[in-house]
Amino acid sequence: MNPTHHAANSSLNRPLFVIFSDPGERPGELAQHIPAHIEYMVGLEKRGALFMSGPFLDTSGEPAPSGMWIVRAASREQAHALAAGDPFHVSGARAFRVEAWQVHQGRIEMSIDLSDQKIHLS
Repeated sequence: MNPTHHAANSSLNRPLFVIFSDPGERPGELAQHIPAHIEYMVGLEKRGALFMSGPFLDTSGEPAPSGMWIVRAASREQAHALAAGDPFHVSGARAFRVEAWQVHQGRIEMSIDLSDQKIHLS
């Protein structure tokens, strides 16, 4: 078997989706939804749907207006529903788009819940 073919076919079996979150029609409402947004994201994390998330950084290292999440979902529609449920997106403070992502390389040996610093070994 061709090594390149083998590598491509041994990628993660579970689909991943990238959600890009950008300022929406009502960015001034963002601050009031931060607690609900954090609660929502931690809930996704605990369910195993959220792989990673966070803001982009500007050139000075400060959070930029846009951010990104990587989620585990069975379909693009399910990933879209996860993003649509975020209070930032529900309120219109942020808008989002979903892209499917195929992973070819990388290494993960444990899961870490960043919100409460718990490590799960498997």
